[in-house]
Amino acid sequence: MKKKTGKRIRCGSHAGAIFVLGVLILLVGGSFAAYTNFQSVKRVVSTGTQSDTMFGSNYLSLISLTDENPPVKRISLAESDNYYTITVIVCNYVWGDETLYNPKNITYEVKAVLTATDGGENLPGGITDITMSGNKFNADGTCTLTGQKLAAGKAEKNSYSFQIPKALKDKIKIQITAEPDFSSADAVNSQKLAAILSFADYKVTKNWTGKFLDSTINKKPLDYDAFNYEISGNGEGKVTVTWDDKLQLSSWTVIGGKNTTVPEQGKQSYVFDVDASTTAIQFQFYRNPDKPLEEKENNWISFGSLVTVSYQEKKAEGAE
Repeated sequence: MKKKTGKRIRCGSHAGAIFVLGVLILLVGGSFAAYTNFQSVKRVVSTGTQSDTMFGSNYLSLISLTDENPPVKRISLAESDNYYTITVIVCNYVWGDETLYNPKNITYEVKAVLTATDGGENLPGGITDITMSGNKFNADGTCTLTGQKLAAGKAEKNSYSFQIPKALKDKIKIQITAEPDFSSADAVNSQKLAAILSFADYKVTKNWTGKFLDSTINKKPLDYDAFNYEISGNGEGKVTVTWDDKLQLSSWTVIGGKNTTVPEQGKQSYVFDVDASTTAIQFQFYRNPDKPLEEKENNWISFGSLVTVSYQEKKAEGAE
């Protein structure tokens, strides 16, 4: 009997060790999930890439195929007659070193999408006069070129020339993505090239606005528990985001700002600084389980009004 009891104790000891190990794995896994979630939510367009991926560009950056948040880049345009022009290059080598070319063929699609510089939902008029390699943009602000190819065995590149009417330069941004097809994903380490190109002069557009990125998907607010929100614009100063208490700001949002509450109005606000080099910031809101949404708010116009954004421009030194 004593031997059996001792055996049970030893088995219990092994089980306890396994249990502790399991808890440690869960803790480490939870910490890693929280860390990766923070990187996604804070999202100041910092993405990890493989530097040896032989798929490059003069303006676009390598990001994961699953990443939907490309970096924002401010670009200078060349002036020609009544248009501004810019040429985006996509190549099969590490940008800057043509000796590191891809040993495999790459087939990809180039898609360009226009957005308003002020972050609003409506695009300015005249966007169908914008062209990509001679192809006009559609009325919805998109232009797509399929079946683009870069042959293996030597350094190759394709050029895409954008022509933008002068009147639209300060009113639009262009998100450009060069995404490999399924057969070429391995050749580029499951990455794509992408960036949001902004052309506005700082002095021309100094304003910040916000919108729910999820509103572009064919779903309603009540289909979500969490929401991606983007504040975009130009200008140095302070941005104040104010929201109804039916929403909660993600605790992972850390932009160096200050959180304030106005209980009697049922609202909260978050104030943070923006500098001249920043053009977009993204973070998350959650639905407040204690303050459920009403059915009348189950559309993106009404739901969008629960959050407002205001901007105060930084005064120049010496200005009163």
